[in-house]
Parts: sequence; structure tokens; C-alpha cells
Amino acid sequence: MDARDGGVSNRTVFRDVAQVGDGTWRGRPWRALSAARGCQRSSESPGRAVVKIRPEAEQRLRAGFQRRVDEQRGRYAAELAHAGQVAARFECGEVVGVFSRQADIGWRNVVPGLLPLAAVPFLIVGAAAGIPGMLPAFGVFLFLFIAWYGVTLWRAMRRRVWCYAFTGGFILLADPSVDAAPVRWDQVTAVGPVWTQVYNPASEEYKPSLTAYRLRTAAGQAHEISRSFKNVQDPYLEMGQLFRGLFPATIGTTMPTFPAIDQIIAAYASKPGPGA
Repeated sequence: MDARDGGVSNRTVFRDVAQVGDGTWRGRPWRALSAARGCQRSSESPGRAVVKIRPEAEQRLRAGFQRRVDEQRGRYAAELAHAGQVAARFECGEVVGVFSRQADIGWRNVVPGLLPLAAVPFLIVGAAAGIPGMLPAFGVFLFLFIAWYGVTLWRAMRRRVWCYAFTGGFILLADPSVDAAPVRWDQVTAVGPVWTQVYNPASEEYKPSLTAYRLRTAAGQAHEISRSFKNVQDPYLEMGQLFRGLFPATIGTTMPTFPAIDQIIAAYASKPGPGA
């Protein structure tokens, strides 16, 4: 990867994962993966009509997709560069994915915003006692409190958590500026699913859904990796998967692909470590 791709050193190669014939997942550069798929577009399934794309149209499609990918990389250049630095510092191999998701909003984000409500009883007592100016002050306080609490929630919703995946390990970060050490894949002894009751609007009831993976290490630590992590290099995400499925002979062979967090877990974390 050159300096245009987020400032990462030339030794850092962002890789994708691909499924091979024996059912296992192995790492390959994502550009090579896209090219390999492009070479297979001439194969057609029996009884299925495939519309072949003209070379000029295919070239324009590839250029348009690559332009979106470059814009996406530029948007997350700092995080991609940081992932490359972490990989080089801890000798974790190559970067296979940089993932991000919205941080969970918990009581630590909600309770501090409610602290100014402690002044409400004093304002009510003062207004009831007829203290001059207390009633207008109460109205101003309510206005300021609503604004303050809105800003607090807005900041909480803007927070992001990160997952850097390498060929040699992974790291979970609530803040990329925090110094932390990665977890080695060979130290992972067990991988288990995390099921959560999720409301289904269609059936109007809660149903169990796979929402995360829990990785346990030989040291007894547990690391939970949410399935809501999205690859920051992929500008299309679920819409890209949909269009590749609808148009396998055109978009499916020209749109660059990037690994999802499920593929990372299947490729690296599913292999038992030496302590298993």
C-alpha cells in the first residue's frame, strides 16, 4: 500500500479473506481477490442466463467503484494508518481489516447528564416561597437543561469503538489514541456465540439473534466482538452484498470486496490455540 492509502508504510498490506475449495478461509490481498473473481465471470450456471458486460462498461464500473473506495479510505486515513503502526509495533503481521461501530449508550452516558436535575427541588421551593425572579430562573434552567442533555446524548451517539484485525491477532479500542496491546489469535482457546433477544417487527415478538462472538484466551480472559462492527474500507456494506447477488456477472465481478467481521472470526479465531 502506498502513501496515498492513509499514509500507511509500504510494508503494510491490507488483506481480504477468501474461501477456498477445502472449506477453510485463507488470507489474500483484496485486489487480487477482485481480479480473480473477474476472471471467473465467463463461467455460467446451467439453465441460468448471464448478461456479459462490455469491456468499456466494465472499465467504467471498476473506475467508479475504485473512486468510492479511495474516498472511503481517505475518510478513515488516520485509523488505517494507526492500524498499520500497531501491526508493525507488536509484530502482528498484516492488517486484514479495520472495523468500527457506534459505542453502546449505557448509564455512564445517561446519568451524568441528569445531574443538574438536583437543583430542581430548590428552584421549586424558591418559586413556591415567592422569591423574586425564581420563576423565570426555573424556566431558564429547564431550557438550559434540555439543551445540555441533548448535547450529552449527541456526544454519546457519536462515540465509536474500533476493532483492528491482523493476521496475528486483534485489538479492541474504545479510543484509538489509547495505548493497548493486541490479543494473539494463537492464544484464543474457545469461540462461542452470543445470543440476544431482538424484537422482530414482522412477528411482533422477541427472537434470539446472533449478535456477537465471545473469544476466550488461555489466560482466562473473555473478549466480546460484536457483529455490528463494519469494515471502514467498504463504502457499500450490505447494499454491496445485495447488488453483487442481484447482478453477479456485472457488479459481482467488478465491485471490490472486503471481509466482514464474521469472516475474520471464521478465518482466524476458529482455529484452536495451543492451550485448547
